[in-house]
Amino acid sequence: MFKKINHIGIVVRNLEEALTLYSKGLGMEFHQMVKIPEVDLRIGVFNLNGIEIELLHYGNLDLPIVRALKGDRLGINHICYEVTDFDEAIERLLENGFRLIEGFPRQGVHGRIAFFIPPHSPEERMEILEIAKKDGENHDRTKTLE
Repeated sequence: MFKKINHIGIVVRNLEEALTLYSKGLGMEFHQMVKIPEVDLRIGVFNLNGIEIELLHYGNLDLPIVRALKGDRLGINHICYEVTDFDEAIERLLENGFRLIEGFPRQGVHGRIAFFIPPHSPEERMEILEIAKKDGENHDRTKTLE
């Protein structure tokens, strides 16, 4: 059911500065920029040996969903686990005390996503993802999700 770590989300104050620091300071190669207008989010994506590092910059910290996702707190925000059966993963997490964040599940950039608050750590955020498929292949990420 839980397949692998798909990405790590890191909230940054200044996306352009962070992109430069990750590129030059860490020697990571920039992959792409993704925009999610409905939550005023820009994501700079790096790929490190199959795990994406997503630098997250929210433009409106007052949106309820941004607050629920702790998008107003700088630093490591969440780990995203790719799953093979989305509905089964949700059921299993709920049965084990994980709390689904309001507004989820929903369509994300990669496919269906849901964010949870683990019972052992109310400040932690965890994401699950089921990659969208087309004709048996994974979709590439789009530049903008509307």
